[in-house]
Amino acid sequence: MKKALKFITGALVLAYAAALICCAKEVGEAVVRSINVCIQTIIPSLFAFMVISGFIISSNLYAVISLPFGAIARYIFRIPDKLFSVFLLSSAAGYPIGAKLLSDLYKNGRTDKKTAEEMLGYCYMGGPAFFCGTAGLKLYSSVKIGMLIFICIFAANTTIAVIIGFKRKNNAICQSCEPIKVTFRLTDLINSINSGGAALLKICAAIVFFSSFIAILDKTGILTAAAVFFSELSGLSYENCTAILRSMLEISNISFIQPDIQLLPIVTALLSFGGLCVIIQVEGVLNGRFLTNIFYLSRIISMILSYIYCKILIYAIDVNKIIQTDCNVQSSLRHNSPIPSLFLLIMTILLLSKNFIVKSKKM
Repeated sequence: MKKALKFITGALVLAYAAALICCAKEVGEAVVRSINVCIQTIIPSLFAFMVISGFIISSNLYAVISLPFGAIARYIFRIPDKLFSVFLLSSAAGYPIGAKLLSDLYKNGRTDKKTAEEMLGYCYMGGPAFFCGTAGLKLYSSVKIGMLIFICIFAANTTIAVIIGFKRKNNAICQSCEPIKVTFRLTDLINSINSGGAALLKICAAIVFFSSFIAILDKTGILTAAAVFFSELSGLSYENCTAILRSMLEISNISFIQPDIQLLPIVTALLSFGGLCVIIQVEGVLNGRFLTNIFYLSRIISMILSYIYCKILIYAIDVNKIIQTDCNVQSSLRHNSPIPSLFLLIMTILLLSKNFIVKSKKM
């Protein structure tokens, strides 16, 4: 069985390598587009959060942020008080931030492996800014719809946190109860910049690689065949099925789904999952530190719960009225914004400075 699996894996790798050659033009165009996405969207939206989140951990500020939520942490989530800030930050900042925070905490000895693996199951979310931008504005032209999606996914993650907390022992809740001293050191900030840059590089590399994979699926007709099959099975249009399948691979494709309110629960479930590309980004950030079986199971449960909560909200409120009263909302970040270039310039300067310091020490 193992030999057969190795043979199949080797054959698939060779087939993928051959496809890269045969589809060189399409792959090249897709890679260029993904690099532009990284420069214009990913780096500006995540780099600062990566750095700040790292500094929050190294300076012990995470313990201070958690103080007002001690009762919720102990009696509802059943986790150590000081870790509740990880849930809050991961819910607001973006998909890989939760994994980054938990990885840093475990690496610095601030939490145990089991707690980190369990929290990873619900410390995963796109954040309100992403939901309002991709689904809210681009799809339904409504910020309020984006916030409705955020509420549904936040509720799903909270439900998972409560379920996981039920089986935790009381002594696990009180771990690391000793006071933590908050420190502000320049070295912590520098280390956070370096660590954030390294994590962001892994995220961008995953996005670029995945773009080549999707381009091959497009060129070979595999994606088209899957969309036709899914359309016949579900009764949805071919265009929507194609957009849904693309979104399962790379979540930014969610904006190509038709703006139908009846599809809003599906959109919410897809955003709860985040797409395979984001999953790979999380794996890259974790770097093999944690087992991810709880994480994957939680994602499936979160998709189902998000779908159900969204269905309930649609029946409870008049969503069409919300869209009508929330028209003409424009995105604050235009395509010609200098912010992406500024972030790229800052990262380049930091990289050159680091190389200069290393060379100076050698001399």
